[in-house]
Amino acid sequence: MKVTAAMLAISLLLTDRRAIAQEPAPPGANQADFAAKRHPQPVRVGDLIDRPVLQPLESRPVLGHVIRVVRQSDGALRIVMHIGGWLGFGGRSIAVPTDAMALLGNELEVLDFTPEQLRGFQSYDGTGFTTVGADEFIRMGLAHPSH
Repeated sequence: MKVTAAMLAISLLLTDRRAIAQEPAPPGANQADFAAKRHPQPVRVGDLIDRPVLQPLESRPVLGHVIRVVRQSDGALRIVMHIGGWLGFGGRSIAVPTDAMALLGNELEVLDFTPEQLRGFQSYDGTGFTTVGADEFIRMGLAHPSH
């Protein structure tokens, strides 16, 4: 099969966009500045509850579901999700920075952490956090489809 310049350009463009969407924040970079490149949009907190949280792979495995949105004492926002277990039993809750996640239709994707890194997060126990009200709006970046 002969590869034309147009085919190569399209391939590079698609590969480039996917790499940008999935690339974790560079070491030492401000994660909020990196997340701003994902075109943050306002979203009502109540509309995030129970949404599936996906790993950004073509197979789109579900890592967990959103339980609540919380704010740390320094103002940083976190998405609390249940991770691990089987059919809703077992596992534990963790708090993931909203800047490390993005909206993808009716789902969220964790873009800046691998499942192994997420398993290393401390269990969420609510200490030092306040729950963000369901009618409040926060800003979340948008994800490109991973496939």
